[in-house]
Amino acid sequence: MKSLFFLIYIFVLSLFFGCVKNKDLYHPPANLTLSTKRLEIGFNEENVSFTIKSNYPWTISLSSTALKANTLSGSKGEEATVLLTVAENNEEDRNFAVTVKSDREEQTINIRQLGKNLAKTASDINISKFDLLPDHNENIHIPISYFKDGQFLGDQQINYYQADLSGLVASWQSNAVKVMVEEAVQVSGETKNNFLKPINFKFFAKDNSYKEIQIKIRNAEKPSSLPLLILTTDDNKDITSKEIWSKGKFKLDPQGHTGIHSSAGVTEIRGRGNSTWGFPKKPYALKLQDKAVGPFMGMNAHKRWVLLANYADKTSLRNRIAFELGKKAGLAWTPNSKYVEVILNGRFLGNYLLTEQIKIDAKRIAIEEVDNKESNPERITGGWLLEVDRYYSNGETRYFRPAISQLPIIVKEPEDANALQMNYINDYFNQLEKVIYPSWPKNTQFYQENAELAGIPDSSEYGKLIDINSFINYWIVQELTENRDSRLPGSVYLYKGINKKLCIGPLWDFDQTTFLGSQSWLHADYIPTSSEYTTLEYRALYYKQLFRDPKFRKKVKERWETLYSAFLNGIPAFIDQELAKISESLDQNWIDVGEAETMGIWGLTASEKSNGGRNHDKNLKSSEAILRLKKYFLQRLNWMDTQIRKW
Repeated sequence: MKSLFFLIYIFVLSLFFGCVKNKDLYHPPANLTLSTKRLEIGFNEENVSFTIKSNYPWTISLSSTALKANTLSGSKGEEATVLLTVAENNEEDRNFAVTVKSDREEQTINIRQLGKNLAKTASDINISKFDLLPDHNENIHIPISYFKDGQFLGDQQINYYQADLSGLVASWQSNAVKVMVEEAVQVSGETKNNFLKPINFKFFAKDNSYKEIQIKIRNAEKPSSLPLLILTTDDNKDITSKEIWSKGKFKLDPQGHTGIHSSAGVTEIRGRGNSTWGFPKKPYALKLQDKAVGPFMGMNAHKRWVLLANYADKTSLRNRIAFELGKKAGLAWTPNSKYVEVILNGRFLGNYLLTEQIKIDAKRIAIEEVDNKESNPERITGGWLLEVDRYYSNGETRYFRPAISQLPIIVKEPEDANALQMNYINDYFNQLEKVIYPSWPKNTQFYQENAELAGIPDSSEYGKLIDINSFINYWIVQELTENRDSRLPGSVYLYKGINKKLCIGPLWDFDQTTFLGSQSWLHADYIPTSSEYTTLEYRALYYKQLFRDPKFRKKVKERWETLYSAFLNGIPAFIDQELAKISESLDQNWIDVGEAETMGIWGLTASEKSNGGRNHDKNLKSSEAILRLKKYFLQRLNWMDTQIRKW
């Protein structure tokens, strides 16, 4: 028995010492992970990085002194980032290896670096690029390239603006040993030169022979002369969304205009518009990061701005003229606007109208803002900015339709109005409609065939709820411009302050179906037919009913007689003044924007296309379209004057 226990004891000891001697049988393998196994870089000094993660400590070895790393070792467990610096390569292409060891595991990252392959003789010299770039030149806004498709084009012109040529920095790619201008060594992307005269750049080979190119740059004889708004997105991508803001930067170049100061800053950019967003030339919205940049293009400081493309308007003047009419008519606030040339990510987009966005603000719609947390019965009577628009259900979260008119009313502010606020404004309109349609039968639809059931409103009643003067001034502008979009209705704004009456305005969206010179009323006697009513597209503003009130009609006539001379004398002169500002720009504005046969003017019938679009001027030159607009404006003005004086 003792012998048996002794044998078992010897066996256990042998197992124990055998395990100790062969402990590697229980050693976990290295789990080494690298983020890449291959890197390719250019010939300039360059930084590249990769990550390492392992369950054991690790070390790095480098195959060349031209390669440096910010660390050569690391601990187990956590992922580490290794930054490699590769020296400039003036010779031929070369290869490096970075070897990473962790316990018994070894992996290699292969690096290939292009070489400049510096020219031995002049015949070996290769110049692949020579540019004047915005990155190195404050007053160059569109890249100017002297090599295109391998061909050298030494004489270039700045087409759309004026630039100071006296201190520009050129950039190039070449295998030359050095570059000289006269006796001065040149550094790509750094050395300034006076480009007011042609400059000869000499590219030298190793044997001191050289290749010479002459660089010329000049401003256009007839540039636009408008201020420049230069926009760049951080990702250098086009704006493709109306919902997502793209982060970027802006720079304003006055181009010598007095009263406009240079400015620059951070902005966000997105698309905007309904039908206009479908055009090749896109409209945009801007949200500046900081209102403190001060006056923008000479207009009051604010963060929110709009760039109107005016693509459907061959004159580019329709919105400007409508805004000027609004100011002459005495509307409380009409957006200010200025023409600019827009460059987005180095691409010229043409003439835009930089316009104040419709917002509640002391210098815009001057009422007090009210947020959506408000429940005080007095305060919820104000802070209202509303839009009547047939696109009311396109992504809007707060909208309603009053009981009788069924106008599609969007609540723009307060943003995300609460239930108490929504009940208040809906009830306010229903109360208003009871006095505008005083004898209207309940549960009856309001359209042309039964409109006489509405009765005659009394200004002493509805005047308690609406600002009559604003409705008169607004009507005059809409009729005079013959803005058919407003009759659908579309882009019709209203606002209301705390314990104040409802006002109509400001003006917006006059680029299509306006200034057509017709001789019939647009709003004064319009009510949709029963068939139009069923589409939800057509609804009448209150003007047909208001004009049934003799007191309202009398006030309109008095106001018209006050304004007529200002319109007759002021607007044709204003058109001439604005044309003088943008005439050169208009010649450049109709650039190739990728217009396909089916694009151009949105939703046109074959007849509309043959007639030149909804403004009937797409087939005209801009100068011809402007003469036509002025003629039709005077025709409409005189027709309205004749009709109103008969009242």
